[in-house]
Amino acid sequence: MNRSGFYIIIAGIAVVVIGILLFQNLHHINAVDTNSETIYINGLRSFTWPNFIGLVLIMTGLVTLIAPKHEAGHRYY
Repeated sequence: MNRSGFYIIIAGIAVVVIGILLFQNLHHINAVDTNSETIYINGLRSFTWPNFIGLVLIMTGLVTLIAPKHEAGHRYY
């Protein structure tokens, strides 16, 4: 479990770095001058999906590292 946790964390860091490189220039316009909300004109690229997925992978790797190993003589339900 420890090796797989390290590999998942490394994959998550790689995905975050790729996401930072790909999603640099997000353009937005203000829908109404009096409103502070914005409309993103990039469509699907408006949300930095690789960064989100990378952070999920990092957290999954951490949980895998923290989880106890299977011990002989114990029951796991």
